[in-house]
Amino acid sequence: MGTQATRLDRVLAAARRPDSEVEALEVTAIRRERGEALREESELSYLRRVLHGRIDIIDAELRRRAAGSAAPLVESLAAILADEPPANARSPRHMDIVPDPDPGEYRSQMEERIDAAGPAIVLDLSDERLAEARLTLKEYEREVSEYRRIAQGVIDRFAAELARRYREGQATVDDLLNEEQKME
Repeated sequence: MGTQATRLDRVLAAARRPDSEVEALEVTAIRRERGEALREESELSYLRRVLHGRIDIIDAELRRRAAGSAAPLVESLAAILADEPPANARSPRHMDIVPDPDPGEYRSQMEERIDAAGPAIVLDLSDERLAEARLTLKEYEREVSEYRRIAQGVIDRFAAELARRYREGQATVDDLLNEEQKME
């Protein structure tokens, strides 16, 4: 990914850190690393939605062509991109995805890769090119999903460590409030 560690690199490194190292971290470091993982997970979730949208558009265009439909694809975009309501309750961290206006390094790189692989304008592409773009975008989706799964594991791991410290009295809400006051 480059010579300097990106936020994603740091999250991946945190996932490989032994439990003994996590337990040795200061509470502020745990909160900071958990915050980085939360930001990265949010960006990865956003990327997944972008990828799913592009793949859904390609699929709809391929279906439209196979059916010999003359109906313009643009008339179906709202239905193509609409999400079905979830079948089960989800964690609040998965509800609204608002991308950071200042994207992380990985998101910037992946957005460029997505644009190169699966152009947003699919009408001018051949069936073969659409199929290629779909395969590439599916590969990207698998990559992004794996990174997202790792980021979620880091978030959960650091949240559990913080909860343990609160439960055992090693951290208090007063410490958190004092920490926030120092940052202001």
